[in-house]
Amino acid sequence: MEKITVDVAIIAAGPAGLAAAAQAAEDGLKVAVFEKANVAGGAANMGMGPFAVESKLQQRGMVNLTKEEAFKKFMDYNHWKVDAKIVHDYFWKSAETIDWLMAMGVEFFAAMKNFPESEPTWHVVKPENGVPGMRCAGAMARKMVEHCNELGVQFFYSTPATKILTEDGKVTGVLAKGADGTEYQADAKAVIIATGGFATNPEMVKEYTGYTVFQDMFDFMIPGITGDGLRMAWEAGAGKGRMMMEKIPGFTIAEAAIGQLPQVMLFFQGGPIAVNKLGKRVASEEAMQNHSVCANIIDIQPERSVYRIADEKMVRYYSKHGLDFPSEVMPGDPTENFDEEWTQAAARYPGNAFVADSIADLARQIGMPAEALEETIEEYNDMCNEKYDEFGKNRRYLVPFRGGKLYAYRMSIGAYGSLGGIKINSDYEVVTEDWKVIEGLYAAGNDACEIYNGTYDYFFPGNTMGFALNSGRIAAENAADYIRRK
Repeated sequence: MEKITVDVAIIAAGPAGLAAAAQAAEDGLKVAVFEKANVAGGAANMGMGPFAVESKLQQRGMVNLTKEEAFKKFMDYNHWKVDAKIVHDYFWKSAETIDWLMAMGVEFFAAMKNFPESEPTWHVVKPENGVPGMRCAGAMARKMVEHCNELGVQFFYSTPATKILTEDGKVTGVLAKGADGTEYQADAKAVIIATGGFATNPEMVKEYTGYTVFQDMFDFMIPGITGDGLRMAWEAGAGKGRMMMEKIPGFTIAEAAIGQLPQVMLFFQGGPIAVNKLGKRVASEEAMQNHSVCANIIDIQPERSVYRIADEKMVRYYSKHGLDFPSEVMPGDPTENFDEEWTQAAARYPGNAFVADSIADLARQIGMPAEALEETIEEYNDMCNEKYDEFGKNRRYLVPFRGGKLYAYRMSIGAYGSLGGIKINSDYEVVTEDWKVIEGLYAAGNDACEIYNGTYDYFFPGNTMGFALNSGRIAAENAADYIRRK
């Protein structure tokens, strides 16, 4: 057993853990970070950038959104069924955190929207190659690691923590085990848990959210996020917080999930209709640009599936007029080589991608009533001609079916990851079921994220990464105060 002594031991080196490590080291504390993977960054290596409000980037872009306005909109969206103090402190710190990151050398493109009706709170990171897209926030993680190294933070890679040590209701450190078998005991005055949740643990997903991975839940499955932090916290006496999946539409085609099949983006536009397994249209397709709303729509359908359907003329329409809702995540023209690419996708993914010569043929392939689908398309064309939609869709998105091949994509429930599981107070101190503080134990990031009342707030994009960074910093600051008091 190799023993080390530090002020703060941090479990995991994702965005929350890195922010906690950097902040604690800046506050003059000796810090050790135990990371299961052989690299740092965690979910940040898959993302694009954090939320902030009233940042200098927004000011330069003449964004007038204030912290007060954002806070009220966010709280109203969640029906105030979240901890208002946690949300307030996070929002009020968010702009300064962007400055903090920029001082480390992190560069940002701009504060962007995710879809037209969202707010420009998404501070998209500029990667080393200068091209925005999925995974660009990995550049931020690398700068944070460099900063931590300069401050003397000790990183133990491929060395997951295995147990939180306590004595008389107070934290005393952690145990960890390296890939080479070396066991570590880190004696610490405070411990911060930042392991990213439980989304890659199918058993926990099923038990705590009711979804079955790869059947009705297509999570991003980021390696290593298996609920270790939750398990250790519960073993140390922590209460169980509210647990949910950070729902988005499920990418049932693997290439789509990693941005290698841009043609899938056509099915996220306003024109292609959304029908359920019964052949009935389910919503205004315009509303489905908000991916969390889209996931909620899918969640109540038979077999938790929705089928987006377009035809050849619709593809040509988008080729000529451009997309209704362009994407920074999947850049490029999704209509380019559409028939060829989608025909190949249909061959690779039967049951998820479809190409048909007629409505009856498409209904047969999907397994829905042909008469119902024919009636739905006929009614939709009538509404397009009348420039009126029963679900209130903007008339400029009413694109009728005019013939040729039919294309369809099965949409299911997906998730960026899980949220919640460790019960905390507004100081990010871990508490028991009856709200008693476990002294010296803190949690941040997805392990403790309960700022959404069932639905991720896509009107403020970048929110989960923003919460991870800011909660990590706040937890570290509170841990430093606790250590100084003791």
